[in-house]
Amino acid sequence: MSHSSRTKLWVGVGASVLLGTSTAGWAEAEPSVDYTQGGDSPLLAHVDHGGEGGEGGEGGEAGHHHQGGEGGEGGEGGEGGEGGGANPYAAFDYLNASAGGEGGEGGEGGEGGEGGEGGHSIDVSNPGVYFTNLAMMKGHLAVARELYQAGEQTAAQPHFGHPIHEHYGVLEPALEARGLEDFEPTLEALVETVRDGGEWENKADAYAAALEAINAAMHDVDGELRDDVAFQSRAQLVLLRQALHEYEEAVDDGQFVNVVEYQDSRGFVLTAKALLEAQADLYADDAYGDLLAAYESTLEAWPSAVAPEAPVMTPGELSARLFKLEATLGRY
Repeated sequence: MSHSSRTKLWVGVGASVLLGTSTAGWAEAEPSVDYTQGGDSPLLAHVDHGGEGGEGGEGGEAGHHHQGGEGGEGGEGGEGGEGGGANPYAAFDYLNASAGGEGGEGGEGGEGGEGGEGGHSIDVSNPGVYFTNLAMMKGHLAVARELYQAGEQTAAQPHFGHPIHEHYGVLEPALEARGLEDFEPTLEALVETVRDGGEWENKADAYAAALEAINAAMHDVDGELRDDVAFQSRAQLVLLRQALHEYEEAVDDGQFVNVVEYQDSRGFVLTAKALLEAQADLYADDAYGDLLAAYESTLEAWPSAVAPEAPVMTPGELSARLFKLEATLGRY
């Protein structure tokens, strides 16, 4: 996918979502990335109103499980995260409907919402931004592997490259600040080894190395956060919202207009489900069972990585399937 199309899709990350949530501690250690000079905005498609403001700045007053502050009030988060506080959950404030909902409305000065022209930076020091971008890398690779193993080696190629082209540049300052090893060469080695085709068995080691590097970077997030049900649930919600948007871009008038987006969206849902399964012990048994069932229902929209002749669901039908997932995850 071209940078221009991806920028259009992942526009308007939104002040209260991921842009202005830096804190003194994070910001000193890990610089932000300026996205006004091209490249792709990593998160998130559904927040289309950028601007300097953004509701939901006061999130986190009630601790880890507070979702988006009281009514999503407060603060101009766009340029300094003044309302964010030392709170990684501020990165997910937009998930609270009272804090702008899917529209992320309420910013002052909406410039930059559609094309990233407003001079915003992505705050990669925020653990929510950092962790979820890495998870999206895994989503791209998951669907790339599926396509390759299904004999669709040409279709798999762009997805193997997406972690580099769409995420690594964003994350590089955070990786450096965390003292982590540069793993872009590992991702590049995977791209090179799959380029010439051949049996998957000959590519599996390079794929495993790429996943190991991504997982190591994700593991660098503080253990208290990694093992927190609110953090994990909101990370899944980010992936699910992005998946819905990608699916909306893939389907129009009952036809596929962009199969790559269909594949991306599948990868993101599979990765969100994997996050749930990896942290199953964080959830009560009944909630975990409900979530697994809701994931299986949602995944019916993607019978395989290879797109069917016609979409199984309309975007509206997929949104309805996602409701159970969003409602259950949103409790945390």
